[in-house]
Amino acid sequence: MPNILITGVTSCESRGVEALVRSLATALTTTADTTVTVLTQTPDLDTAALAGSGASCTADPFVVSRSWATQRPVETEQHRRERASRLLRNADLVLATGGDLHTSDYGVSTSYLAVLDRAQNLGVPTAMVGQSVGPFTDPAEQAAFTATAGRLDLLTVRETTTLAYLVGELALPADQVLLSADPAFLLRPSSTDRTAHLLTDAGLDAAQEYVCLAPSRGVTRYSPITDAQHLDALTRLTDTLWRVRRQPLVLVPHCHDSREHNDDRLLARQIAARLPDVPVHVLDAAGTGAADYKAVLGGAELVVSERLHASIGALSSGTPAVALGHSPKFHGVLADTYGPGVPAGDVHHDIAVFTSDPAAAGHLAHLDADKLRDHLATRLPNAVALATEDIARVRALLNS
Repeated sequence: MPNILITGVTSCESRGVEALVRSLATALTTTADTTVTVLTQTPDLDTAALAGSGASCTADPFVVSRSWATQRPVETEQHRRERASRLLRNADLVLATGGDLHTSDYGVSTSYLAVLDRAQNLGVPTAMVGQSVGPFTDPAEQAAFTATAGRLDLLTVRETTTLAYLVGELALPADQVLLSADPAFLLRPSSTDRTAHLLTDAGLDAAQEYVCLAPSRGVTRYSPITDAQHLDALTRLTDTLWRVRRQPLVLVPHCHDSREHNDDRLLARQIAARLPDVPVHVLDAAGTGAADYKAVLGGAELVVSERLHASIGALSSGTPAVALGHSPKFHGVLADTYGPGVPAGDVHHDIAVFTSDPAAAGHLAHLDADKLRDHLATRLPNAVALATEDIARVRALLNS
């Protein structure tokens, strides 16, 4: 019975992480003889979040995050080491997801290489799929990633920006780095009945057309803007979207983090409280998962997102999305998904530049969503095919 360890997971409190892991686990456990074990910082929470995906969850014994210490079972150092060894002994493949962990932005890249390095030393096959990588500002981090990446049995990236970085800056062999798409392009959305119920509970007539905004409370940690400047910019954007498009706003807090600095629900409520005369609906009910958010995002006329996987939830549904980002991953995924027929500057804005430009909200609100939707329809099958090909590659690696 093949057993896959999925690593590169922080917590499914981020619905983007859930979208990645659920998509992979669901696709890889379609055959009854394959098991998937997810290494995570929040095993009990993620067991609930990933229900029905075929995955089981355990506390990551290779990376122990102090910020999630209360979400993990208490264990001795010896027990943790023994558990790590046992997991690797029983593994047929260590599969790293994580989207963009391997960058200097977060300072965790080298830690998340440990399980891959140990697996490689034991002769267990290793793979990274759907990655965005870099840039590295620390030479030691860059060297550690390059050494591990050079020994992988499979390495795929989710956009050409990373492909160019790995082959150019890091000098990995071009035939070892394959272009793919984010696994979350394969996520199955919730049913129409479930979606209508969520929208109604949030105060919206389920038959109404609407615009979605997915704010990120954590974005100010990785950009030069302050929380106050950020809140002002998003309030201005929400108000402008209403005045220009005359469609109610659904705020999608894609990260329900137990750590206040990264909890999008708090920011969404602040925006709504500032605009009592604008039809703003916050979709933050407990238990709202990645598939729910994908269904809601997919039903919008336009999505503006500071969370990349909220953008992917929309794009993978054929709904036009615009990203307000802080790193190259946003530009890479949006540019690749839309292709050269849509100027990248129309669908991706650096958050610091957007925040400092009072006219930016107006430009975004006047985007021709129908034109973007029509163009996206011609591009979406390619992205889905690329993500599907990754599943086939992983299965082939297991079979070999």
